[in-house]
Amino acid sequence: MTERPVVVIGAGRSGFACAATLAREGHHVVLVDRADTPAIRERAAMLPESVELRLGGYPVDVAVDALMVCPSPGVPWDAPELQAARARGVPVRSEMDLVFERCRARICGITGTNGKTTTTALVAAILERAGERVHLGGNIGVPMLDRLDAVAAADWVVLELSSFQIESVREPRCAIACVLNVTPDHLDRHGDFAAYAETKRRLVRFALDDAVLGFDDPVTREMASVAHSRVRYFGLQPGIDDGATRRGTDVVSVESGVPAPVLPVADIPLFGEHNLENVLAAVAVARAAGVESSPIARAVRDFHPVAHRLQTVRDDGGILWVNDSKATNVDAAVAALRSFPGRTIVWIGGGKGAGTSIDPLADEVVRHARFAVLNGASAMELDTALAERGFAGRTVVPTLGDAVLAAAGVARAGDVVLLAPGYKSFDQFRDFEERGDVFAEAVRRLASHPVSNV
Repeated sequence: MTERPVVVIGAGRSGFACAATLAREGHHVVLVDRADTPAIRERAAMLPESVELRLGGYPVDVAVDALMVCPSPGVPWDAPELQAARARGVPVRSEMDLVFERCRARICGITGTNGKTTTTALVAAILERAGERVHLGGNIGVPMLDRLDAVAAADWVVLELSSFQIESVREPRCAIACVLNVTPDHLDRHGDFAAYAETKRRLVRFALDDAVLGFDDPVTREMASVAHSRVRYFGLQPGIDDGATRRGTDVVSVESGVPAPVLPVADIPLFGEHNLENVLAAVAVARAAGVESSPIARAVRDFHPVAHRLQTVRDDGGILWVNDSKATNVDAAVAALRSFPGRTIVWIGGGKGAGTSIDPLADEVVRHARFAVLNGASAMELDTALAERGFAGRTVVPTLGDAVLAAAGVARAGDVVLLAPGYKSFDQFRDFEERGDVFAEAVRRLASHPVSNV
């Protein structure tokens, strides 16, 4: 066992994965966290005995004498404890950095402000349909670091990668790197849009074989200038010579300017034009991986919405209840509001802001919703923005549970009741998943305790 410890900061899924892996490799691991909860201690009991647990806080110099420090994704990359460690020459490594270093298989990395999870899950489904052995991970599901022993060199590892994860990897070398889109988000973490976009660009800079880029987004299209690999595009605008696009009523793959049909757009079982773009991205990635059109089409037709991404919770009495809790920023909420042409929307929104303008969201609510139920930390900000636009159909409630009851009171046949908050969940919930689960459960309770419409 090493004498100098490896310090792991953050007792979440990523931190536990780092602690367990490094302890098995013979390191003395110290796992620290500012929180001290029964849940953390229960999980820590499953770690190797060589892991030392320090909960309830830690000093800034916690890692200055360490062999290495591994922060969880939620720890800012310029946090004081990391800066102090760097100043003493201590390497700062993340769980995802360790994955890239240790993974024997081909990696397909997918990032973007919106659409990452759906596209990542769809790419994995397509590769599996084509007969490949696939491991899905990154910012989705169980930490990949815990599963690398089961990964063979001939496999595919398909990773959803957040900006937090990419910035912490020294050389994110993906066989296929895909950047879907880049719009302002996480500016409270990255400082400004340029720094945020640069984290995504790094994935393209280190791509080994193919970079797949959103053609319709000028920010992602420009990233081709830093690619050392082949570049493919996806999108709806004309001009794509290699990649995937829509031609008439079909999704088509394009190779050297020659289009080949993959499947009719009408066969895509997902709401919204943004999900058409996610499908196009997945098609372009799959073609880069050498998959033929037939398994791509079969996988797309059989694909079901990922939880909390425009997921139908209930369809009863002509009212469709939709959970898009993953719409944690303005652009995602705008896309959700545009996903139900011909239907009226009762919108549930609000949460914790991320330092971006809400004007586009307020404008879209006015265009597409007939009523807005606002809750959470940003409720009054949203209420003011909608009032300034003369939008009278709105109410402010304290919690998401209250919002479901209020929406049930105004919803009528033909409506879509849409949870697409446009904000982070941390004002009321642990994460967007807990928010979506609470919404779904509140909607299910309506079946046994119906609310009279007003």
